[in-house]
Parts: sequence; structure tokens; C-alpha cells
Amino acid sequence: MDLHVLDHVCQLLNQRRADNLPTIPVSINLSPSDFNIDSFIDQVLGITQKYQIPHNMIQFDLMTQPVAVDQQRLKDAAANLRKQGFRICMDRYGRENNDLSTETLLEYNFDYLKVDVRSFNTNRQRAKIILASVINMSRLLKIVPVVKGGEDQAMLNFIRSLGIMLTQGRLLAKEMPEEELSQERDNFESVEERALFSGFNHINVLDPYLETRDRLDNNFENPRPNSIFIVQSQQAKLVYCNSAFRSWTGCAGMTKRSGNT
Repeated sequence: MDLHVLDHVCQLLNQRRADNLPTIPVSINLSPSDFNIDSFIDQVLGITQKYQIPHNMIQFDLMTQPVAVDQQRLKDAAANLRKQGFRICMDRYGRENNDLSTETLLEYNFDYLKVDVRSFNTNRQRAKIILASVINMSRLLKIVPVVKGGEDQAMLNFIRSLGIMLTQGRLLAKEMPEEELSQERDNFESVEERALFSGFNHINVLDPYLETRDRLDNNFENPRPNSIFIVQSQQAKLVYCNSAFRSWTGCAGMTKRSGNT
């Protein structure tokens, strides 16, 4: 990452604030070599201070797995950034980072693991098992899973069945020019919404006893009714449910619209 990119992003966030537009979290790509820049952390802190940008508005996505010579420097820098309130994400697991090592998962405290599903075929049962296992592993490690590359409805449906709340892909939103992006008001996730849905992503809706069931069974969900609601202003909004819950509420004569509490 050229530090000018961070400066430009902070400048845009500052301008949105001046224009009374919603403030939005932004992810910035990093490579391990960026941490070789002299005084990298100090320069990052200087730029965010210049524009008075809260650190929780910035997420750094590591684009490739660190190699052995980078490990200690990167580990220290990542821990320092997290201590300062920034978020760290390991990006592209399942693609460039398909060989993400056990050591990396043991030694680094990532906030997010971004799983690239473009190489997964939902028509292949083995692919579903692998993806469900990666999501389950991420949650057990207290790392928020984010799915990247959900480009078709079948994949999106499967992702939702795993209880994933954070997803990116052209099926949901396409790229747009900076000028158009800077004027957007209503289609961005707020800081509060990001925190809320990140919290939901720590809830493991998968069956914790999956290993005792038929690995080739089509159903990856918990066999017991399972759901998540947001309750606000005496209204309950259903944000996740599994098939067992849908069957149970159907038998009970309930629908997802019967949300008054």
C-alpha cells in the first residue's frame, strides 16, 4: 500500500463528514512488505490524526500470507495496529492464501478472515463441506468470517445457511466510480451496523456435532430450530433462521412477519 492511498481515503472520509454524509468503514489492502517501511505505524497514526479519522473506521486487509522472514515484524506491527484500534483481516483465503498455515492462525490475532468462494462450486458436496468447515474453524478461533465473491444466488443461499452476515460480491453491489461513491447516502453499512453484524458472525449456527453425522449429508445446519432476531422499538426482525426453525414455525402457525413483541 502506498501511504498516499491511506491519506486519500482519510481525506474522502473527512469530506463526507464535512458534507454531513454518513461515515463509513473502509478496507485498505496491505502486503507484508508494507511493514518494512520505516516508521510505518507512526506514519499511519499521523495520517489518521491529521484528518481526525477514528481508527475503527479503517480495516487493513493482508493480501498474501506472510513468509518466514516477515513473521516477527508483521506480527508485531499487526498487534500494534490492533492495539491502536484498527482492524486486521486476512484476505483471499481460498484463493491466493489457500495454503494459510497453521502457524499463521496460531500466532496472529486477526479480526476477520475473508474467504474467497469464487473457486468453490456449490454443486460439489465436498466443496460445501470444506467451506462449512472453514467458517466453523474461523468462528471457533473467534475470527469473524467474511465471504468474498458470492456471485450467484445458489452460493448466496448456501452462505446464508451458514449464518454468514458479512458478504461481498457483485450480486449484492458492484464497483462504482469514486465520484458516484462519494455522494452515496443510504446504501452503506454504518459503524453501528458493522459492529452488530460482526457480533452475529461470532454466533456459530452450525451443528457443533457435525463430525458425528454423515459427512455427505446435504444438511449442514443444526438439526434443532435456530434463529437470530434484532429487537428494536418493540419490533422483532428476523435476520437468520435455519430450515428446522422454518419447519417448526410453520407447524406452529407462525411466520417471519409475526414479529411484534
